[in-house]
This record gives sequence, structure tokens and C-alpha cells, in this order.
Amino acid sequence: MRNAPLRLQLASRAVCTLVQPPLPLWYNDHYQVSLPSTSSFPMEKYRYIREALQRELEAAGKATFHESPLASIEDLTTVHDGEYVRRYLANELSHKENRRIGFPWSEAGKLRALSSTGGTVAAMHAVCRPGGARFAGHIAGGTHHAFADRGEGYCVFNDIAVAAACALRDYPAIRRVLLVDLDVHQVCSAAADCNGSHRPPLRESSHSGGSTLAQRTEATDLARSE
Repeated sequence: MRNAPLRLQLASRAVCTLVQPPLPLWYNDHYQVSLPSTSSFPMEKYRYIREALQRELEAAGKATFHESPLASIEDLTTVHDGEYVRRYLANELSHKENRRIGFPWSEAGKLRALSSTGGTVAAMHAVCRPGGARFAGHIAGGTHHAFADRGEGYCVFNDIAVAAACALRDYPAIRRVLLVDLDVHQVCSAAADCNGSHRPPLRESSHSGGSTLAQRTEATDLARSE
């Protein structure tokens, strides 16, 4: 992480050459979740990234920063199973299910999970609404390991799939959505979510080195490129 500040600075300058300021950005690092000392999840990284971007962009009037709203149940169930959503919010998941997610359940964790999706949905609306921004972003989210009926890999809800489904629901002019994922494995849960009952027409593009692609992949009828 020695060169992280430099990378953030270069990335923020590159973004600002492509967009007309201010760039609307959402964040949810105000929801702090206490994790066991044995946890490897880097919770603080979201605040560090947001603060670095604010120093670079906000004072110059190149971006605005907004607290991520909580996702609604109506939005979550465009992709997620309603019973799974209800059980998670009511703290009714089993120890095994929470362990698969990677976080012990807590009220703060619930709010963080909801805002991780709500911020991505808010950024989507900022771009898709008539006269909206050309670009928008969420300094959180990316929770692409969550499946329609369960969470995995520190992901409770799949913010990317939910935002895409909401875009297709709320903006008739949008007919298809392309998901571009730069992680080192298949966007397996988004693919599986879109094989469910809601099936928004998405195309998945997963970019990674062949040697690092996860061994296990999800069956999907989505077009996929690597």
C-alpha cells in the first residue's frame, strides 16, 4: 500500500479530465462495524479512500460527497429473495449463514449492508434520471459475492445487480446493462442472481489473468467475456 496515495491522486486527476465537475460520489464509512481481532477485512480502507478523494477533489469543486442512503426492501427484492432479506434484517440467519458472509450480525452491520446497496442505487439514479450527471460513483459497494438467497465473501446484498435491476425497472429507455468487473474472478453471484426469477438482461464482462481466475464458477446464460 506504499504507493496508494499516489495511485489515488493519479486516478482522481484522470477521472476529472473525463467528466464535467462536480462528480457526485456517495460513501458509507460513517457506519462503523466492530469486527473480531482475527478478521482480515480492511474496514478502515473505505474512510481512507474517501478522505483522500475529498482532499483532492472537494476543495477544488470537482466532486460532491453524499452519505449513502439505505436501500429499500422494494429495491433489494428486485434481485434478492424476499425471505432472505427479511431474515437478514431481523437477525434470523444461522451462525453458519453469518459465517459464510464473514461478519457477525449487528445493527451497525445491517445499516452498513443497506447503505452499501443504497449508495450504488443512488449513484445509478444520479446518472439515469433525465438531465442527470454523466458519471457518478460509490466509494463502497462492489458487493458482488452476494447471491439472491444468501451472502458470501463479506457481501450481504449484491449492490451491482440491484442497481442494474432498478435501472431497468425505473427507466424504460434502458434495455440492457453491461457489468464490467475488474476483480480476479468471475462475477459469479451477479450471474446467478440474473438466472433467477427477475432476470434483468445483463451482460457480464470479467477481466482477469487466466492463472488467477477462481476455479469455481457459476452456471449462467449471460454472455461472458474475459
